[in-house]
Amino acid sequence: MESLALLVSIMLAAVFGSGLIAFISSWSRNRATEIITYISAGISVLGGSGIGFALRDGNGLVIAVLPISLGIIAVWNVKRRKQLPAEPS
Repeated sequence: MESLALLVSIMLAAVFGSGLIAFISSWSRNRATEIITYISAGISVLGGSGIGFALRDGNGLVIAVLPISLGIIAVWNVKRRKQLPAEPS
């Protein structure tokens, strides 16, 4: 049973970590970090949705809100930053 708990904790850490990576990398205007943001946000939203669906009888929806919202906010931030005009220097 301990190995199953370890596997679940690693999977949760990966989903939450990808949400944090997506959110942090969304603040950069580099093309490479934009791609990393989209990939990490996709993993975060899909993983969070899977967690929410698998644990829908318990508190899975509450746990799934964080990675899903981080992924959506990261994509929104990248889209918003691309639409802003360049800052005058």
